[in-house]
Amino acid sequence: MEPTQQPQPQQRPPVRRPLDTASRAPHDGLKQAAMSLKDSSLGYVQAKSELAAIEVKEAAIYAKQKLSIGIVTAFFGIFSYALFLILAYGVILQFGGKYLSKISNIIVLNNSNTLLLLMMFFHLFLFLIYLVKLSKKPQEELFSLTKSEFQKDKQWLAEINQTNGN
Repeated sequence: MEPTQQPQPQQRPPVRRPLDTASRAPHDGLKQAAMSLKDSSLGYVQAKSELAAIEVKEAAIYAKQKLSIGIVTAFFGIFSYALFLILAYGVILQFGGKYLSKISNIIVLNNSNTLLLLMMFFHLFLFLIYLVKLSKKPQEELFSLTKSEFQKDKQWLAEINQTNGN
């Protein structure tokens, strides 16, 4: 025979009171969530600062390239202008004398000054060509990594706002 089991009385759930330890558990969860948020925020800021450092290096390389092109452009603009005027002055004056005298009659300058004026316009034209090259934008998009990260962040924030709104 089996011993008979006595029915056990049902236990009531404990009554929660404001000072009960069980009522403090949600506060502990909030504290942990705040600490987790702080840690993740620090990680986020650290990642963004590392990304900014990468972009600064990229910008420095681009600036060095532009500076070197600018120096070369200035050198060729000034040096070629002076050298060409000095070296070509006599040759053009000698072989283009009759053409220069016709132009000189129109603009009321002597042959030497007319030649200098024409040479200046020619070199100014070359200088402007290099100036246009200097002002061109780079072929590759700058800060593409940062821009893509910002787009991802915007999308992530929009998703969070959408889920919080529902």
